[in-house]
Amino acid sequence: MLTGRDPPTLNDHGAARTVESYIEAIASKDFDRARTFLADTGFSYRSPLSSHSDADRFIADISRVWPILEGIDVRRAFVDGDEVCSILDYRIRLSSLQVVPVAQLAKVSDGRIVALETFFDASDYRRMVEVE
Repeated sequence: MLTGRDPPTLNDHGAARTVESYIEAIASKDFDRARTFLADTGFSYRSPLSSHSDADRFIADISRVWPILEGIDVRRAFVDGDEVCSILDYRIRLSSLQVVPVAQLAKVSDGRIVALETFFDASDYRRMVEVE
């Protein structure tokens, strides 16, 4: 669930509304609803941890690692045509509560997200899953 400051309200722009709704669904761990905002074909996702070209596989993947998420704070959002850049704080719990700043770039076409790219420091997560 979104917490902290109120997220930016960009209701006058369809791409922003789509991305805002997607973030709200992800934050509340409603993966079925989140999936409805992703394109059925031509979808792509890239982050420091993974990449996907199928929206269903992407949702399945994030739903497995999402239990560490305690909330998302939307700090700012910028719209440029069909692209939305969101500056987010993910509140996660590994061994202790941490705030991870995340930049997310989304491209929207016909009311659905066709591309997502997230930028963040994944070193703590990588150390957690390293096998010696």
